[in-house]
Amino acid sequence: MNQLQAYDGRYLRDGETLYRVIGRVQGKPAVILDLNGTQTEITLEEFHRQITKGNVSEGQDPIFCDRIMSIHETSEAAFRRCILELVQKYQNQGLKWPDIMDAIENYLQSDPRFSPRASALPSVRAVQNWRKNFVSKGSLGLIDNRFQSGNKVARYDDLFKEIVLELLEEAYLSSDRMTMTDLVRTSRVRYLAKCSELPDVEAGNHGWKAVESILKNYVPHSDVLKSRLGKKAARKALLQAGRFQKIEHAYDRLEIDSTQADIFVIYDGKLIRPWITMAVDAATGFIVGLVVSLGNPTGLTTATVLYEAMTGNDEAFFDRFGIRNRVIVAGHPLTVVADQGSENSGSIINRLLSTTAIELQKNIPGHPEKKPFVERAMSTLKNFVTKLEGATQTREMSSLERYDRAKAEACWTFEEFVQKVQVWRYDVYGVTPRRRVQSPLKRRESPIESWQRLLTKDYVPDPPSKDVLTQIFFHHAEKRTLHQYGIEVGYVQYSSRELEMLEKDTKGKLVVEVRINPADIRAIIVSHPVSGEGLYVPCKDPDMPAISVAERDRIIALNRRDPDDYLAASEVLAALVAGKHHKPSKATTKARKERHEAQRKRRDAEITDRSSGSNGPLAEGIVTPPSITVFAPKRRNRISTRGGST
Repeated sequence: MNQLQAYDGRYLRDGETLYRVIGRVQGKPAVILDLNGTQTEITLEEFHRQITKGNVSEGQDPIFCDRIMSIHETSEAAFRRCILELVQKYQNQGLKWPDIMDAIENYLQSDPRFSPRASALPSVRAVQNWRKNFVSKGSLGLIDNRFQSGNKVARYDDLFKEIVLELLEEAYLSSDRMTMTDLVRTSRVRYLAKCSELPDVEAGNHGWKAVESILKNYVPHSDVLKSRLGKKAARKALLQAGRFQKIEHAYDRLEIDSTQADIFVIYDGKLIRPWITMAVDAATGFIVGLVVSLGNPTGLTTATVLYEAMTGNDEAFFDRFGIRNRVIVAGHPLTVVADQGSENSGSIINRLLSTTAIELQKNIPGHPEKKPFVERAMSTLKNFVTKLEGATQTREMSSLERYDRAKAEACWTFEEFVQKVQVWRYDVYGVTPRRRVQSPLKRRESPIESWQRLLTKDYVPDPPSKDVLTQIFFHHAEKRTLHQYGIEVGYVQYSSRELEMLEKDTKGKLVVEVRINPADIRAIIVSHPVSGEGLYVPCKDPDMPAISVAERDRIIALNRRDPDDYLAASEVLAALVAGKHHKPSKATTKARKERHEAQRKRRDAEITDRSSGSNGPLAEGIVTPPSITVFAPKRRNRISTRGGST
């Protein structure tokens, strides 16, 4: 009988067959395997080859994992392996656990790889668990398994959320409010009863944590339940509720968010998932600004949404989309709450904030409860979109299961989808009452009813003047010399009667400050060197298309030109036909290339529409009187003093 060097205990797989590795033979390059009591022998070279092929488990459990560890996991596994090796070494020397831990600390302090962790060693129990896991699982036993923790599915479905919120609404104004235990128990009973009544509906999560998540994300008040909180939890809830309790008037707080719609729409024969950016007034719950775009939201998208929130929509907008509930909502926001994305920063956003004196609060990532009002509106819009053809997910099917089916069902064009969203905004969402527990004013009324009541009986801030709004987009400032022919900015010449009079009245060289709208080069604003008055100066060439500054620069870079030549409208039109104004595509996949091509054609259509007239808030902001007074920004009153006078 062969004598073993030591017992091994690992497993070797050969197809569907598992062999137990007994150990290496003493004095011979061979390994003994066992299969149901029958032992066999293979060479050591073959055993090593099977290890390199991944057919030998690392530990004494038959686990064959091809998972690649991250850099952090590799570093953590090396740290734990080092401790286990030291423990084995010091135990062989006869040391006890207290002495072993002291010796390990001294060793790690001298090892540059692990010296930062020498002062925070794990407990003895933790080390023993590491050794147990390493023996059974090998290197996988040294990985922190917390990456597998957390709820990987939806915390709750829409049906359970509506049941919980309706229970809160029923008891909110009563003298005997529900406790958390009662709420969980009652909502569970109603939810299971409702699921049993509906065909093909399987009950989802409906426990304590699901109810806590609903309260955290959708209820801004701290007094909806009868409960006792610890010091830390109570302070957090009180501070959060205190911010929402300050909301007394319309436009005290606007919340902005962007999301990619869960639907495929058709644009130029290609399937695209559009983006939606919206702004919600916390006091009324009304969606005061909404933009649907093909590309990712940018700073210009956010500025356009805020522009709509401050100016409202006219009758032409309502006629265009066929909206019945025609309510013009406009005002001057005091505070805007947004995420920390790139679309909420940049020069145009900074100009907007400085011109209008709006306070921008950046939300902490991963905390949707800090923006409960726009999150509710987004959730309601998502439910609406899932009912349309081409939706990438529904209540019954996840996005992974419905992705291919959504592509096959897609039938709405981009313009039709925009119309459906705008009609939903006014005729469905605008007339749906909000629950008292979700309203900072604690009233059960629809967003339109709330706005009309505040407009009649309360304070509503006046929207910014058209001059101030125009200056928001004319934020790109440059210094230019005034000539007889006018002013040249970016090889484009501008002139007006007021500019000609200024040049005649000036002796010698005159350098003035020029502001241009980065979204449209057809006009500039020249600051009068003495009075500071802003002079509106159009392009000398009336056929100049409505391109952006970035598009102008691309055309200039691709057309080698004489520095003395100016950029004519005919040259710009030829470049537009050749596509020289577009940003080069970095797309590598077919889907991304199609999406980029659709965005290009959408941009060409926008240039054509805006060049033919005033179309959209940015173009409308350009159509101004010959002179514009430049106002210095003024700080707004605090919330505590708003509403005292109008």
